Amino acid sequence: MKKAIKSGLAAVVAASTLVGLAACGGSSSSDGGSSDSGQKTVGFVAVGPEGGFRTANENDIKQAFKDAGFNLVYSPTQNNDQQKQIQAFNKFVNDEVDAIILSSTEDSGWDDSLKKAAEAEIPVFTVDRNVEVKDAEAKKAIVSHIGPSNEWAGEQAAERIAKDFPNGANGFILEGPAGLSVVKDRGTGWENKVASNIKVLESQSANWSTDEAKTVTAGLLDKYKAKNPQFIFAQNDEMGIGAAQAVDAAGLKGKVKIVTIDGTEAALKAVVAGDLDFVIEYNPIFGKETAQAVKDKLDGKTPEADIQIESKTFDAAAAKTALDSGERKY
Repeated sequence: MKKAIKSGLAAVVAASTLVGLAACGGSSSSDGGSSDSGQKTVGFVAVGPEGGFRTANENDIKQAFKDAGFNLVYSPTQNNDQQKQIQAFNKFVNDEVDAIILSSTEDSGWDDSLKKAAEAEIPVFTVDRNVEVKDAEAKKAIVSHIGPSNEWAGEQAAERIAKDFPNGANGFILEGPAGLSVVKDRGTGWENKVASNIKVLESQSANWSTDEAKTVTAGLLDKYKAKNPQFIFAQNDEMGIGAAQAVDAAGLKGKVKIVTIDGTEAALKAVVAGDLDFVIEYNPIFGKETAQAVKDKLDGKTPEADIQIESKTFDAAAAKTALDSGERKY
């Protein structure tokens, strides 16, 4: 049985989160714990609109929990605002939901909130991005992490570039926002497998943005023109597509190979068109696995601590086959 939340804390949390959560909204009419019918309530601290991967991922989670008979309360943030996520998380603790799903915008800063969840005996499941937790009590709240491996995705990028350029090459890396675990993990994967004759001239953040990546890439191509850049590793599809636009504008299509991560429909089409060289899927479809892990925990079972979701890679032929199948959900 969950421990009772102290009334003083409840009042403070409720007052401090009222304004922030009003902007976030939710997909369920229920704000509290289990309903009178016995239906379990799960709070979903989400990222919200952020591109093709995020939309597919969050829609899949919402549908999976609906299908599993849960009352899922969806609370997306805005503009990657971690403070709004923290407010949403604390409100879910205050409301004594049965479990919390956390898809964090930042990988740090969660210790205090997780300690509150642990004290209230509310299990927490991180999805997509891991969080770094220092406090021992806070760590007790996290039951499982569910998602694909970002390190694996980075490794696939390095191996593809090595295959494309066995004699070595110069190029760039376009990264996501600094400080995110996904950015660090994809970078770690790259470093794990990058060949010694593959030289990164510069790494820059383009903040997951197509437009920003186009601008950044244009500047890098001009800055390092004498170094003959031949590859770009973009840590997500949107940045890769922006890079492809800059490469095309510079008259270098086919000469600069672009590898991306996510596996959205737009990226697969770009591979078929020759704008991208290779796409590494970061599979967003793991709602069923997440719902099952939550159900198992609430039923008294012990889910695996790390539930890794299988992903694929796509060259032009594989991308065309996937698109023609009509089975892609994103």
